[in-house]
Amino acid sequence: MKSARLLFFALFLPSLAVTGASAQVLGNVAQGWSIRGTDPIEIVFGGRLVTKYHAGYEEGKPYFYPIMGPSGENMTRHWPMNETFKDEETDHPFHRGMWFGLGNVNGYDFWRTPGEKPKEGQEGKRYGVIRHKGMNGVMIKGPTITIKTKSDWLDAENPEKRICSDEREFTLFFREDGSLALDLTLRLVADAGDVTIGDEEEAAWAIRTIPTLRLKGKVAKGHILNSKGDKDGDAWGKRATWVDYYGPDRAGNPVGIAIMDHPTNLRHPTWWHARDYGLLAANPFGQGKYEKGAEANPGVHVIPNGEALSFRYRTIFHEGDPESAEIAKAFEAYGSK
Repeated sequence: MKSARLLFFALFLPSLAVTGASAQVLGNVAQGWSIRGTDPIEIVFGGRLVTKYHAGYEEGKPYFYPIMGPSGENMTRHWPMNETFKDEETDHPFHRGMWFGLGNVNGYDFWRTPGEKPKEGQEGKRYGVIRHKGMNGVMIKGPTITIKTKSDWLDAENPEKRICSDEREFTLFFREDGSLALDLTLRLVADAGDVTIGDEEEAAWAIRTIPTLRLKGKVAKGHILNSKGDKDGDAWGKRATWVDYYGPDRAGNPVGIAIMDHPTNLRHPTWWHARDYGLLAANPFGQGKYEKGAEANPGVHVIPNGEALSFRYRTIFHEGDPESAEIAKAFEAYGSK
């Protein structure tokens, strides 16, 4: 069964074949992992698209879209990148695929897209943009592919003003059960002065799911479970080592998206912005927004000039529910490394 699922990934859906890409081509497309293009960077396995990494110059930050799940269906919301799907909600246009962003860095909002309507009570907040600078290395080693990139965090109105920078490392591989794992290691570097990350509800490593995984809405059939056993709406704002958003995909196949917080991360186990409309974000900076009675701004963290803060997350796109996908066991393996 496992080998059949892996074979499926090498053959699924001819309509997903990479087309129209130009520039760099790396790897043996016929046999395993490869990349094509520069913006987006297309990541393929066996010649079939797995995901695309977009520079996000107009959107304000880089992001992955689409991300193909174990059934061959896309696992992230299509809108606003693709407006042809009528079952999609059109809220939060800055929720694009899967991304990393922070709601307050030195007073700049790196979560929302510049020009969007500010959150109530934050009308005076300045906007920042995360500018993808390019590839910083690619390694294809057996069953894995690792892509390294660099980004600058800039003042949206004055792009010459750099707030900080980051170094990203993405590793993708298929687990034995055929599920896709995407590992992120991100170093946020204070190379333009001290970096103060504010206490914000919206921050860090996030995904906006397909509408069928939502808990509410016309086509919503999803559920949420975290490592502590909190379910659905009770998982919002709670600390946990992992959270799984699961349910049927558009074709009715049972699937899930589990994000894991590595034990070496700041304030592990992290808090989770797990919303019923399909947003899931691992956020170590939101304690003051999530916990009643918390001290003022307990989520604030300062990175002194010349130092860096590292984040590590694993995301698993799997078949079935958290139990059948053995997500708790998968976290144990991830957390031990």
